[in-house]
Amino acid sequence: MPFFRSSSPVKIRMGIRDTWDAPKSPLRVAISELSKLLGTSVEVVVDWSMLWNVLSPQYPDPTTFVPCIEEATRVWAECLHERLDSDALEDWTDKFLEKFKTPGGMRTDIGVSENGMDRPEAVWEENRNRMSLLFPKKATGRVYLNTLQAGFRSDLENLFDRKSVATTSAAAPMTLPIGGVSAVDEDDWSVVPPTSAAAPAIAPVQRNFDTPQAQAPAEVLPEKLPTLATLARPEILFETQTPYLIYVRKYGDKALHIEGSHQGSLTLICEYFQKWVRKDRNYNGNCANFGFGFDYPQVLEIDKQTSLFGLNAGFDYVKISCNRWELLNPTPFLAFIEIVLKYKLVEASSGVTWFYRRDTKFI
Repeated sequence: MPFFRSSSPVKIRMGIRDTWDAPKSPLRVAISELSKLLGTSVEVVVDWSMLWNVLSPQYPDPTTFVPCIEEATRVWAECLHERLDSDALEDWTDKFLEKFKTPGGMRTDIGVSENGMDRPEAVWEENRNRMSLLFPKKATGRVYLNTLQAGFRSDLENLFDRKSVATTSAAAPMTLPIGGVSAVDEDDWSVVPPTSAAAPAIAPVQRNFDTPQAQAPAEVLPEKLPTLATLARPEILFETQTPYLIYVRKYGDKALHIEGSHQGSLTLICEYFQKWVRKDRNYNGNCANFGFGFDYPQVLEIDKQTSLFGLNAGFDYVKISCNRWELLNPTPFLAFIEIVLKYKLVEASSGVTWFYRRDTKFI
């Protein structure tokens, strides 16, 4: 039975219940079809506590964690079913069935890999006579459906050409096993409904492949739309995914709007210019209203406008207005976007609009 810290996100436990364990979920349907084809039970074993502990930095929105794991596992099951059902691959199927001649059915463990692969991969554990699905510990971005399909098809094609060597050394393991004994004290862990079965203790496994890692095809393939459940909330999605976009609009000689998808960039623009904007010492109002010492207003007003999307109080554009008779010069803002934030100008129109893009993530 899997365990979870009582402080673990509730959304993950809900995701396990609604996405992974639901009897009619796409994953359960795919596993059921694979089991019928093989004529034996198919079991996917997950230690959710350890998996979340290792991979949580990749999922700032916890609601996408289980759906992403479910999607990859489902695609693996569908690719394996497709291969086993192909008349043109009978030799491979015979070898697969020979390997999986076990009375307890087919069991697959889900683990974490540090071998540099940027997508989930299927590997064969020769010493344990078992297949494992390994998720990258340091993924650089979302893995799309087409990449999953191409990658798993390549993994299965070369499944038995790779060799693995078991080791008990934990100094620098290439693979972090999921399903083994937890590395933390479990006294304060609370039980959640089981996924498939309790995972036995497993020694770390180090892989030394004789052949190069199979990569997805180099040619550009058409992409399928991601599923809704795997997409984070807007304020998280646009902060963690590139490209970042900024659109600057000039309204007459007194106003400027800076619209952006990356709130961190907009925040830095606001903080920098608010720090250095000058005071309006020609203000003719009642200075007593500003307290002792005459706290003059600034010559510019910089207002953050709340976004219409998401769940928090984030903002997605900045309104800048000039309070004086002088013209508002947009070039310092444009220079800041290019010099400091290192966005690239994509398009400009008659000194009125500017469109910028950045493809490299901010740390």
